[in-house]
Amino acid sequence: MRTLLWKEWLEQRRSYRLLAAVIVLAIAGILGPLTAKYLPQMLASMADLPEGLAAMLPAADISMAIGEYSDNLVEFGALLALLLPMAAVVGEKVQGTAALSLSKPISRLSYVGAKFAVQSLTLLLAVVAASAIGYLYVGVLFGWLDPLAFAAANSMYWVYLTVLLSLTILASTLARSTVASAGMAFGALIALGILGSIPAISAYLPSALLAWGRALALGLPAEPAWAALAVSIGLSLAAVTGAWQALRRQEL
Repeated sequence: MRTLLWKEWLEQRRSYRLLAAVIVLAIAGILGPLTAKYLPQMLASMADLPEGLAAMLPAADISMAIGEYSDNLVEFGALLALLLPMAAVVGEKVQGTAALSLSKPISRLSYVGAKFAVQSLTLLLAVVAASAIGYLYVGVLFGWLDPLAFAAANSMYWVYLTVLLSLTILASTLARSTVASAGMAFGALIALGILGSIPAISAYLPSALLAWGRALALGLPAEPAWAALAVSIGLSLAAVTGAWQALRRQEL
């Protein structure tokens, strides 16, 4: 298992996927506070702005900054969670490297687990980079937040993104091409979004972690989404288990 983890880690570094993920989410961390601070001012200063519209623009405050930061982090992170691992398994099956790896005395569970673990670590490091730079920009532009609460909020975002990552790895195991893998993973994202819009079950789905995270960051009272956290962890484990079981039944 250690050898597999090291192989996957080297691949993340040598393919620049780790660097790309860190840069993308760091940019997301910068854009949120900057947009909240300066976009209303830029719109208000436009010469052709309709009369009265400037007064309707929301005032820039720390709540808007956290909202923009959270939205950007989740949107960019979801894109990474779909793109980075979409060829994790199917790409190696097509190239024949999966058969070569599994011809050695390693289990298919270790094979899938190593990919999930290292891909999750890549996302974690990218979220850490975004949270560090986002915290700095929010603090300088609006005011300093509780660092522990902000870290807890970002951990909720990471758990949410990890669910998408695990579903993409499952799609990559089931699919016969990278394009099909991407399509299946995107379909799963859409399905989660639709289910999350149903009031009766929304509190139990991963999307509930996003609202909890935003409240944590701002230090606002909010109902803890422990059920959504448990479901998110369960979904990730179920997706990885499903990928393992699917791979067991495939001839490479």
